[in-house]
Amino acid sequence: MREITVIGLGPARQKHLTREAQKYLKSGRPLYFRTCKHPAAQFYAARRKVTSFDHLYKNSDDLGQVYRVITRSLLQAVRKHKHICYAVPGHPLTGEETVRKLIKLAPRFGIKITIVPGMSFLGPLFNTLKIDLLDGVRVVDALALDQLKEPSQNHLLLAQVHNRILASRVKLKLLDLYPSNYPVTVVRAAGMRNEHSWKIRLYDLDRLRVYDHLTTVYLPPYRNYLIGDLIQVMARLRSEDGCPWDKQQTNWSLRQYLIEEAYEVVGAIDEGDDASLKEELGDVLLQVVFHSRIASEESRFDFYQVIDGIVSKLVRRHPHVFGRGSAADADQVRLKWEEIKLNEKNNRENGYTNSCNKAILIDHSLPALLKAYKLQKKAADVGFDWPCIQGPLQKVREELGELEEAFQKQDQGAVEEELGDYLFAVVNLARFLGVNPELALGKAVGKFLDRFLYVLAQAEKAGRPATDFSLEQLDKWWEEAKKIRKLGK
Repeated sequence: MREITVIGLGPARQKHLTREAQKYLKSGRPLYFRTCKHPAAQFYAARRKVTSFDHLYKNSDDLGQVYRVITRSLLQAVRKHKHICYAVPGHPLTGEETVRKLIKLAPRFGIKITIVPGMSFLGPLFNTLKIDLLDGVRVVDALALDQLKEPSQNHLLLAQVHNRILASRVKLKLLDLYPSNYPVTVVRAAGMRNEHSWKIRLYDLDRLRVYDHLTTVYLPPYRNYLIGDLIQVMARLRSEDGCPWDKQQTNWSLRQYLIEEAYEVVGAIDEGDDASLKEELGDVLLQVVFHSRIASEESRFDFYQVIDGIVSKLVRRHPHVFGRGSAADADQVRLKWEEIKLNEKNNRENGYTNSCNKAILIDHSLPALLKAYKLQKKAADVGFDWPCIQGPLQKVREELGELEEAFQKQDQGAVEEELGDYLFAVVNLARFLGVNPELALGKAVGKFLDRFLYVLAQAEKAGRPATDFSLEQLDKWWEEAKKIRKLGK
């Protein structure tokens, strides 16, 4: 049977090699080194014929491609020689991408992989950094940064940052998760005579000119709260010794708070207030965690299933990003989204009528204005719409005329109905104008409130209640408020 014996060279000189490793290195079998830039590798390369893959690192900046070429070369070599030895720095199962690839591919070709352990580079690294393994350590290959989804609350080691190009990629990824001035330690040749370390800030990571095959980047634990902390806090609040109010809540009782928090987010956006926006988004996130916790307690679903569902949906509905589809512009994206959404619902429902009902389903808890807007958009998506803006404009005039007629007849029931028709027509006009009527009305309410408060303030300055002044005087102050707003005072 063909066999590849993978040998761990340990962190430094040949004295750190195990006896088993020395036996195989002296065995006379074809010997391959991932890199000879290692004291133990240099010792044996000077005494016998070996093959090194260092030339691949010099000729390519794509380390993923380098690892693929090394793996392919080793598989070809074992076909020829039956049994070869492959030596890597440290322990073969610690941060060695080529070893991972060999273990995965070897069974397909009937090749046996034997691991000869070596002292990991982590031991000397822990000694250099003065960190305790029991404090929690996460080790990530610099080429596998997609594993990092959030800042690490454990010690974080990014192994094998081979060159400045890779250091730059690492920096860009980390900047998505950590502040730019976050402390970083770069360690080269841990445990060797030429060991050296540099303490820098994250934004300077790719400015150093010290990177090679034995370089590791270290980040201390992230001390700010993460999503897991929020989930734990909510669990505590809902626990037997938690908060009486939080324990009483249900998905139904929390409905109003979710709506209120969402509107407060919109208000913060309208005001351009980032501090408020950050706070209000946190309040909305709290509502999501709160609802998920209640559902989890009732064995319906949990927060992580909510996350899994939305991520799966986003990937599924963006084939032009995550698949082979294409979309030329935002309109095509929207149409494709609705098409995929409808197909998903059709697959879940049996029968044409059921599917159609699902396709136009509107959440009845929405405010009437927003509900009308969403319903009209869905109707337009299937072609039930005016061909141009003249249609909705004329409809608004028509409905206003019918409202006036109902008022003149003193028919209160008809007035209510015609007013509803008029508002519905105005919402449709807003859609044609590219305006969300809920947001537009919200701004109008805010504008009215600002001006009205000014009027009340002027009456207070005069030392009399607003009801003591004539409509003309109140209207004069109203116009003053409009001018002040336009001047930005």
